[in-house]
Amino acid sequence: MSRWDGWNTYRGLPPPFVRYLAAVSLSGPLCAIAWLILAPADEGGTSLVPVILVTVLVVMAERFQVHLTHKTYVSTATAVYVAMLLTLPLPTCGALALLGTAAAQAHRFWIRPSLGIAEPLFNTGQTALYVTGAAAFLQLAAPWRGNVDGIPLAQLVIASAALHAGNSLLVSGASARHLGRPTLRVWRRNLLLDLGPHAALTLIGLCAAALLTASPLLVPTLLLPAVLVHRAVQQSTELRANVRDALASLVEVVEMRDPYTAGHSRRVAELARAIAFEMGLTAEEADAIEVAGKVHDLGKVAIDPAVLLKPGKLTDAQWAEMKRHPVHGAEVLARFAAFRSGIPLVRSHHESWDGSGYPDGLRGTEIPLGARILAAADTFDALTSDRPYRAGMELPKARAILQDGSGRQWDPTVIEAMFRVLDAHGGQLTTQADSAVGMSAEVRAA
Repeated sequence: MSRWDGWNTYRGLPPPFVRYLAAVSLSGPLCAIAWLILAPADEGGTSLVPVILVTVLVVMAERFQVHLTHKTYVSTATAVYVAMLLTLPLPTCGALALLGTAAAQAHRFWIRPSLGIAEPLFNTGQTALYVTGAAAFLQLAAPWRGNVDGIPLAQLVIASAALHAGNSLLVSGASARHLGRPTLRVWRRNLLLDLGPHAALTLIGLCAAALLTASPLLVPTLLLPAVLVHRAVQQSTELRANVRDALASLVEVVEMRDPYTAGHSRRVAELARAIAFEMGLTAEEADAIEVAGKVHDLGKVAIDPAVLLKPGKLTDAQWAEMKRHPVHGAEVLARFAAFRSGIPLVRSHHESWDGSGYPDGLRGTEIPLGARILAAADTFDALTSDRPYRAGMELPKARAILQDGSGRQWDPTVIEAMFRVLDAHGGQLTTQADSAVGMSAEVRAA
């Protein structure tokens, strides 16, 4: 893909989503530059050293985010923006954030043009917008600013809250328009997701502000521990991803022994993820369900192949053995911290809404929502796929069976959401999950 083709990433996106991306991409730079130009000049002047240091730190922080999961990352630039708001003239903050983020995003697009231009432009605009907004809040709150034992406590709280609220609102707006959800509803779900990392970065920003005030040239000393932490977190994330991929590959090997089930878990995971978004779950919740979907049949590794691949009806003893596979799968996953959230989903994906399922006889909302979603997706794929003893069902017949069992075997809310997903894709699921530009999948710490 050439860099010029990056502009094509806007094609095929919902028009409200494209308009929102364009509005944020343009309004961020305009607001930051306008305030810098129109604001009264700082009588005391501004030292060039802190400005250069802050801008360089913004570029580095925005370019090298800390990945928390395979699709979620936190931008350590939060600490830099907090330090900036506490020490530099407020009208310069938005412009410096714009400059640093634009440089980082341009470099990212240059080395990976396949990402497209939509995400870099949006990230640059929304960063300039929420940093400028936070600076404006601080300007309005000037009468309440003051120090407590030498710490600008009120200023710190206002800056941190404004950064977090503004950033999460702008990203939620993009997610909401892409998924067709109310912005405030998505915002409420996402607001607390990265609150812990944000609080920690706020405190780091306070330390950086103290260094900028006392001795700016010592600020680069923060880079070494930051790099070491970044590497440690990155290696941990890669290890978790490798474990997930290895177990998912093991499931695929089991499925490949039977050509009729090859690709089953992958299809179930894709459909379950789409259902999760249709039900208004966050990208992180959808991620967890998708990961569980890829390994939901892991326990079949422990099932006798003669039972697993038997083309005819199972005996009572064989069926009892087959019903143990969710338990076996959960027991295997319990050994891996990366799958902790998926253990109850895998264990309960054969539970029924009326309590007649297995292995624990859970009923109704006792069954984890993710497991209810996997149960519906699993059954749909099983009904519509070829088996040794029958051909895959036509979509209307499969839907009739699912509709008949809604409220008895499956959660009716999940079934309705799945039907809406299938209707939107003409019965052939080709999900783009959480956005061609990746906005709703990411959690950028404010």
